[in-house]
Amino acid sequence: MLVVEMSKQAKYSSNKSTMLLKASAKQLFETLMDQTADRIYIKDRDSRFIAVSQPLAEIYGYKDRHQLEGMTDFELFSSKHAQQAYDDEQEILRTGKPIVNKIEKEVWKDGSTTWISSSKAPLHLSSERCAGIIGISRDVTQEIIAQEQLATSERRLREQNEVMHSDYQSAKRVQTIMIPGRIPRIKHINLAYMWKPMASVGGDLISFPHNPHNCLLFFMGDVCGHGITAAFYTVLLKYLTAHAAEVYNDNPREYLMTVNEEVVGQIEGGFVTALAGHFGRRLKDGSRILHIAHAGHPFILHYQAATQTIEHLNLPSGMVMGIPGGMPSKNFDIRMKRGDRFYAFTDGIIEASNPEGDEFGMKQLAEQFRQNSQLPLQKTLETIYTEVLQFTQQANQQDDISFLAFELD
Repeated sequence: MLVVEMSKQAKYSSNKSTMLLKASAKQLFETLMDQTADRIYIKDRDSRFIAVSQPLAEIYGYKDRHQLEGMTDFELFSSKHAQQAYDDEQEILRTGKPIVNKIEKEVWKDGSTTWISSSKAPLHLSSERCAGIIGISRDVTQEIIAQEQLATSERRLREQNEVMHSDYQSAKRVQTIMIPGRIPRIKHINLAYMWKPMASVGGDLISFPHNPHNCLLFFMGDVCGHGITAAFYTVLLKYLTAHAAEVYNDNPREYLMTVNEEVVGQIEGGFVTALAGHFGRRLKDGSRILHIAHAGHPFILHYQAATQTIEHLNLPSGMVMGIPGGMPSKNFDIRMKRGDRFYAFTDGIIEASNPEGDEFGMKQLAEQFRQNSQLPLQKTLETIYTEVLQFTQQANQQDDISFLAFELD
């Protein structure tokens, strides 16, 4: 039964092949031009249409492809586009070199435009004489529109990036001038600082607000978050801390409370940790009392030169700024003697982690400060900053990093 079925199929296939072989070249050509989905055409040496496929005729608005026979592009397109097509075809006839996948803009008589990918080649008959042009085109209007839209989007994105980059650079210049701003000069007190934002700008703030008693008043703040948003809030903090310092009464806690009253509700979805303090007058033995208070920022170390020891001071508890009900810590006094150092820093330094996830930590930081206590104050900060970067094994910081240091001499 299977053999009989296969025999029928073979006979049917043979009959089909015989039919195709008996068909004339003209019949096959007419069938091709009627049924193909491609836009095919043949032109004579004067660029007149000799034959076109049905899809191409329909594009030109004709129901019967034979209606285009004898016509030229000048009857279908604008004169400028028709002339360009004519010139291209005459160049092909002259040189024998085809045009392959040329993207052309078609401008129609009614002013509308489309785009095609056009390929044209010289048509040689049996005499080997070039009798005309054979061509095929494909509409690529949607592709061109998509490319133009993409190019426009990319251009706009580049422009936005350029504006954003310019804004970042402007913000960076402002922050560089603003932080720390005026550097006070107080006899027998050396001062050093380091401000290293994670990006071009950051949310850390160090400042030395002018006050009625001309004491060495300082403020260190860390705005929750990073980048341009956090940087904007540092400008607000700079203004508020300077304004509050105009009536500073030697009470760091009240100072932080005054600033906090203005900050509450201003930092949407965020908060600020802060540390503030000032140095009292120099005593007969050369020591000074450092009066400080904090708002969720207890990161300080006290190096005592006499014993060459360093201590992470246990400060009274205090709540962050910017949240309703937040209160700074009570005032805390540190007696500093000649050669002693005081270090304050933001959490970006102790929370810096290596590839294994281990943090640099307070213990290691304190030991680094102790080991480098014989270096000049600024050099100490620079050395430890380098140590942290080597610890993380990353070229870029993971957070904003700031140091503030004082030394009595």
